[in-house]
Amino acid sequence: MMNNRLLTTIIAILIGFVFSCNQDSTVKISGTISNQVNDSIVISGPNVKKTIRLNENGEFLDTINISTNIYTLIHGRERTNMFLKPGYSLSISIDNKEFDESLTYSGEGSSNNNYLAAKMLNSSLNPTDYKTMYSMDEDNFIKHINETKTSELAFLNSFENNNTTLDNELKSIELKEIDYKYLVSIQRYPVYYKFYGKKDPKTSDNFMKPLEDLNFINNNDYQVSQSYKSLVLSHFLNQESIDNNINDHFKDLIESNANDIKKDVVFQGKYSLRASSDNNEVLYNALTALSNDSTQISELTDLYNKLSIIKEGMKSPEFINYENYKGGTTSLSDLKGKYVYIDVWATWCGPCIAEIPSLKKVEKLYHNKNIEFVSISIDVRDRPVYNYDKWRQMIEEKSLGGVQLFADNAWDSKFTKAFVINSIPRFLLIDPDGNIVSGDAPRPSDQKLIEMFDSLGI
Repeated sequence: MMNNRLLTTIIAILIGFVFSCNQDSTVKISGTISNQVNDSIVISGPNVKKTIRLNENGEFLDTINISTNIYTLIHGRERTNMFLKPGYSLSISIDNKEFDESLTYSGEGSSNNNYLAAKMLNSSLNPTDYKTMYSMDEDNFIKHINETKTSELAFLNSFENNNTTLDNELKSIELKEIDYKYLVSIQRYPVYYKFYGKKDPKTSDNFMKPLEDLNFINNNDYQVSQSYKSLVLSHFLNQESIDNNINDHFKDLIESNANDIKKDVVFQGKYSLRASSDNNEVLYNALTALSNDSTQISELTDLYNKLSIIKEGMKSPEFINYENYKGGTTSLSDLKGKYVYIDVWATWCGPCIAEIPSLKKVEKLYHNKNIEFVSISIDVRDRPVYNYDKWRQMIEEKSLGGVQLFADNAWDSKFTKAFVINSIPRFLLIDPDGNIVSGDAPRPSDQKLIEMFDSLGI
């Protein structure tokens, strides 16, 4: 007779085997890509970024361990969403010259993915006209996004009527995505209207009401919905909310288990740490409280420490012997005795070029005043198209004034790195003694710049 200890051990092994079988999280993916642009595809999703090699015929075969349902297949610049569940065995066919039009699936799980492919093709054939959409007044805008929502629901229902019923999980995700996309449009309206309409929008008191009851800490929806992800990141990275009350703004997120949201908020939130900001310490503390990633915290700390030595009133980092368009070289020390307003820019930067007309107006307004206007190009000297020659050409074509300089090592110039410049345009203001007035000064198009100059008696 088998003893009780041995019997218990055997039962435990059997239970573990059955449980592990039931918990299989693998998906088999195979297929062919014709006219491929490289030798691989990438499957990307939460905690997964797997590269699958193509053979000489563009064929591939592999298995993937999944933890959620929505993943992205990437080949070159093309990409498409996929719906995956344990046990799926998908075969994919793509002609990369007509990616959207040719994408088809067969095998277990194919009907759900053919829906996503049809949805992507429909979107590419009927692109959103954002300029028209965000130039509408409130009533017409609300009418438009309601019609869009109705159209998207009709497309989903039509696919099911003409093909097959979607998996319940995918249908739930898609219905939420339609709702979230509607809310994203509302959330973006004030900013996008100002950009496209060139004026402040006029909205009713209830315009933002649909967003009031939204839960911004749903980690499951964050993993599978791009629109929800956009809503969440825009909410937590809203500069006005960060500036007003950082601790209250992040309190619920810090206390939650929404690790994917936390990680992305910290990753993008570091760009809200700004030179000359009074909120850097509080924001740094909040972001480190959100993260449990030692590498991420180390990067935040490094950035915070760099910003701590370029505060208002501190000695400015110097640029030395930058090439001057008019000949010779110029250093910051050559301009001592005057305020120096510095524009860090590049010929390829659209927002930089958009500031040029305003910069010219400010230069004219303060001509013969106690201030020098300096523009420092961080173009790469030997880069194709946008380079040293393009810099000189653009100065001539646009009749740029002020002191036009070319940085010694583009983004990696010591001066650029010392001011932690990771996006352009960036504007700096230095006082006559070489001390920092602002490491992130207002743009020429911002009335606050004139107010700052006037407050300094320039």
